[in-house]
Amino acid sequence: MSTKNAAPELKPQGDLVFALDIGTRTVVGVIGEYVDDKFYLQDYISVPHTKRAMVDGQVEDIKQVAKIVSQVKSQLEEKNGVKLTKVSIAAAGRALKTRQTAMEFDISDREALTEDMVKSMEIETIQKAQAELDSTNTGRTIFYCVGHSIISYLLDDYKILSLEGHKGEKATIELVAAFLPNIVVEGLYSVMDLNELEVTSLTLEPIAAMNVIVPPEIRLINIALIDIGAGTSDIAIAKNGSVVAYAMATTAGDEITEEIIRQYLVDFNTAEMIKQSVSTGDKEVEYRDILGNSHKVPAEDITEMLSPAVETLAETICNAIIEANGASPSAVFLVGGGSLIEGLTPLVAEKLGIDETRVAIGGGDFLKNVDECGAKLGAEFVTPLGIAVTSMLNQGYDFSVITVNDSKVRVFDTKQLSVYEALTIAGYKSNEIMGRSGRNLSYTLNGVRKTIKGGAMTPAEVFVNERPASIMTKVTQGDRIRITPAMSGQNASAKLSDVLGYERFNDGNVTFGGDKFAIGLKATVNGEKKDPDYQIQPLDSIETSGIVTFGDLLRIMDAGYEGVEYRVGENVIDENYVLSDGDDIKTYDSYGNIIGTTDVPEPAPAAAPAAPSVQPAASAEASAETETETSSAPSANAIPFNGRGGINVEINGEPVTLAPRNGDYILLDLLNSINIDPAVPNSEIVLEINGAPANFSSYISDGDRAVIKVQERTGS
Repeated sequence: MSTKNAAPELKPQGDLVFALDIGTRTVVGVIGEYVDDKFYLQDYISVPHTKRAMVDGQVEDIKQVAKIVSQVKSQLEEKNGVKLTKVSIAAAGRALKTRQTAMEFDISDREALTEDMVKSMEIETIQKAQAELDSTNTGRTIFYCVGHSIISYLLDDYKILSLEGHKGEKATIELVAAFLPNIVVEGLYSVMDLNELEVTSLTLEPIAAMNVIVPPEIRLINIALIDIGAGTSDIAIAKNGSVVAYAMATTAGDEITEEIIRQYLVDFNTAEMIKQSVSTGDKEVEYRDILGNSHKVPAEDITEMLSPAVETLAETICNAIIEANGASPSAVFLVGGGSLIEGLTPLVAEKLGIDETRVAIGGGDFLKNVDECGAKLGAEFVTPLGIAVTSMLNQGYDFSVITVNDSKVRVFDTKQLSVYEALTIAGYKSNEIMGRSGRNLSYTLNGVRKTIKGGAMTPAEVFVNERPASIMTKVTQGDRIRITPAMSGQNASAKLSDVLGYERFNDGNVTFGGDKFAIGLKATVNGEKKDPDYQIQPLDSIETSGIVTFGDLLRIMDAGYEGVEYRVGENVIDENYVLSDGDDIKTYDSYGNIIGTTDVPEPAPAAAPAAPSVQPAASAEASAETETETSSAPSANAIPFNGRGGINVEINGEPVTLAPRNGDYILLDLLNSINIDPAVPNSEIVLEINGAPANFSSYISDGDRAVIKVQERTGS
């Protein structure tokens, strides 16, 4: 069979980039290669719609738009010998919604942040913006995210150019996300499906234009870019190094075309021809109206007739700029076919109150990161070139359908999408996907750092196409994900009673040396007294004090064990003995004789206790209020007991006679003869016998001079 007239076989698309700008009046296609961060244009074509199949940038007649796209695709394929199967596209901002939001992430338990980690955090932030938008959406319209721009990255509250490779405690991502109704997005995808084109990147038209006219290195300047198409005027605002806002106006080039239709009685295509003739500088325009009459009109007459409509367009655009920016910008770029409308540039400058030299039509002379390879392209080609560049910068969205637990969800960036990212877009929270150990509870107890561990998490079970998978498994169009969500561990929690063990200790009063002392356990948290049921908060500082053990009481009294023993009833006790309400502690000498008074004195001012020495299971102790009883000094005429008389001593310069008894006398026996207040803050008890340091168990003899007093603590 002869193959003489057979069409040559088309080679695969490979790395060749194919971008389409589907506008209200025309479909523009470009192809080229992206090499060393620059897009090299290979070919381009523009085909006008023969019918009004697009309205305000939205596909109205899917089959008709698909027909024009097919013409663009076929002509580029034929001229370049390549089969085009993958395409990058952009959506106009009809019914555009934007949300600016920020989200903080705890990264204290992570190693250096990877590109995937940062991308996951960005997606989670976009999901937050989506949720905020959904909460205000009272209708049934579903909105899809079609683009976002990072306003700032912060690491531990410091602004940083990139988070990748860094470690820290907290990362913050602030971004602005753009959303369009599902009908806009799905219309575009239906057109691509009819042409057997796989969408590899979807973005917003002003984002695309920004990437080739206002790249990051000049975004410190407050610049507004307006992509004026036939149906919409899409706006992007840059300042302080970032794109900070997007906006749109439904007034655009068609408003001018429609005014020509009304004034000159022509059809839409003829009106477009008249508009373009004036814009390109023709002196006179010839046309036929719908009645068949031929006309010749000076271009300046048409310009004058259109001036009110052009002024309305300029005013609408400028109002949208000021609303999005908060004020007039420093400079403006106009791109798109509508930017060529005669007289528009000076009107924009006038209404923004800026010099006319600061408003420019962004054509080929302003393109960044693009090599036109000899072509001289006008402002109408900025957006399609931007679409191509945006796709190679991985800033566009790939839109596919993935099934998650029998529910179909629309996802973006499937080319590099992991299970984790797909589940996040589907509405799963990170703790449902990855699980988290419960948060630890850290606090200090009497100056010692304590930590209670949080509960362990149960990991998620993930399957992709019924095969076991991990959250990093890559997924693409048509994949099915099944997940049993992770269960996060319980956060650690504790009450004061849990860590201090109140139940192991007793409240009440004990008697020692004839004096009464209040016992019990109390605590302060951050300087405030708290009940046992208080729920401990992270970083709380807990301080305890009180009389809990006999050792606590001995320290308050500055007493020791030299030559004596202590008993409660018949039981000998040591410093670890836990005191109970009603305990009557007796002191015995080495001969087994009771030392001290046998009568219970009247209460005296309370003594402030020191912190207990025994801490129960991360224990604590409560401040105890010590009550002391006093009585008058024994009479000098007391009757001798067991044949032994009393002794006369001096305490704090005052003479005292101790009653006769069987056994030795110790300094503790003089405590009932004085009034002191050991609760004075930052104080200590001074004990002396005949000028020498002593303690409460030191022996005293007739004629001794003793001192028991409270003084300010030295070195404080």
